[in-house]
Amino acid sequence: MHEPLDLWRAAWVALALWRVEHGEARWVPVHPQDPRPGAFGGRADLHARPPEAPAFLPIYVPPVPPLGIEAHNLRLWRHDARAFVRGLGYGERQLMEAYLGKGKPQTLVSYNPSAGRLQTHAPLDLLDLFVRLARRAEVDTPPPPGVE
Repeated sequence: MHEPLDLWRAAWVALALWRVEHGEARWVPVHPQDPRPGAFGGRADLHARPPEAPAFLPIYVPPVPPLGIEAHNLRLWRHDARAFVRGLGYGERQLMEAYLGKGKPQTLVSYNPSAGRLQTHAPLDLLDLFVRLARRAEVDTPPPPGVE
């Protein structure tokens, strides 16, 4: 089984992607002038002319203090997410599309305070899929002071 942090991040990555699919969130384009460390994740070629500007999805992961999970932000790069989806098998892709196509987001994981643990609300294959995708996200660093 997966570690609690992996499951918790996967739940928030899934929700963020659902929000993009339903027009409630957008990929944030990054410009070469972005002074944040790792603004391109070390993966973009600034001299290449990609069809789209590099972009990321900011994902807030709320804290779960009893499990030692602190609040943090993730940055999922659009090209990483697309590469992940391209690498999925037919069944996995259908599973992801079914989740993202639902009219209402499904809670994959929640914290159960009486049990003191995370409780899963989704099939294990769907959880595994989003855990693998969430592992591609990087912990976002805040911009330096004075930079928005």
